[in-house]
Amino acid sequence: MIKKAKYKPFVLPSNFTELESYVESNKMDLTEKVISSIEFAVEKNLPMVEVFAFKNSDFVITVSQTEFRENVSHIYNFYIKEEQYELCGRVKKLELLLDTKTKI
Repeated sequence: MIKKAKYKPFVLPSNFTELESYVESNKMDLTEKVISSIEFAVEKNLPMVEVFAFKNSDFVITVSQTEFRENVSHIYNFYIKEEQYELCGRVKKLELLLDTKTKI
């Protein structure tokens, strides 16, 4: 039997200058991490999900279930702005899943 890897938040640099530079050069990867985290939380019916942690720190960034839709919407708009249309389908699929989950 194959075991699924345990979910872990993505670790970011804790130094502000390093963090600022990292975020600027890795926006697409970071948006992917947010989408993946929300998908995981929806699949597991979690009230919140830890998305990012900081190196050498106990501080984490979480997204609560009430903020899932807003984050997904912002990411969709970011993909449109960046002309990353091939990524929009996955985001729309997640929006539909969120609609389904909230109507139950």
